[in-house]
Amino acid sequence: MRSLRRLLSFCLAIGFCLGAAGAAFGQDDGNSTEFWPETDIWFRLSPAWRLSSFVALSKNIETDYREGSLIVQADHAFGRIKHGPRRRMLDETRAREMRRFLVRGGYLTGSSLDDQGQAYREKTALLELHFRTPFQHGVLVSHRLRSDLRWLGDDPVFSTRLRYRLMVEKEYLIGRTSVVPYVNGEAYYDSRYDAVNRVRLIGGASVGLSRLLALEANFTYQHDTRSSVRNLYVLNAILHIYFETAHARKH
Repeated sequence: MRSLRRLLSFCLAIGFCLGAAGAAFGQDDGNSTEFWPETDIWFRLSPAWRLSSFVALSKNIETDYREGSLIVQADHAFGRIKHGPRRRMLDETRAREMRRFLVRGGYLTGSSLDDQGQAYREKTALLELHFRTPFQHGVLVSHRLRSDLRWLGDDPVFSTRLRYRLMVEKEYLIGRTSVVPYVNGEAYYDSRYDAVNRVRLIGGASVGLSRLLALEANFTYQHDTRSSVRNLYVLNAILHIYFETAHARKH
């Protein structure tokens, strides 16, 4: 019961912070609401190496405009934490020894749907560095630096984007079920504008259903100074599916 009360308190705090952020910009024109369903497939090759693929859709509630994207990635975790805990991460369903660093590279392709991609088309190569720091009471703070090399449009125009994300998460065990509530904030620098044009705030939770499946849901608020949609409110639902080799399962 104590763990459940802490979980509820954490979720209420997330909701309060996001509500306050939304209210700060809520009087502006250019608000929009979207739904982002997503399926993520994870394949662990070893304790350090992992492949993943994300299939994501977005739908504008007011206009029914839709976009789709596919991401393929590979990541490598390294760097032991002295006296580091064994715990689950947001994207893992089994407790493992925590690694301090994670490097990830990937490729994204996306386009608008139902219009042959004329309204939106993107191809992006991405590189990420994650740095994790555990704190008392099971709280995990992670920093993510990401660079995007982007080709936008049917006649592709090259641009770059730099992103920094700060995330706080904590695992709760309710019976044999792992629940990981989290909150994060991310800033985007876009070379097209030579400015930090976007800020995104997310709060949600991941629930491990079994060794193979987990569900994640979150609420996203995004403010963009260079878009016709200045304030975006999103409900995101993600199904995680996990696979691993026999070698990875033994460790």
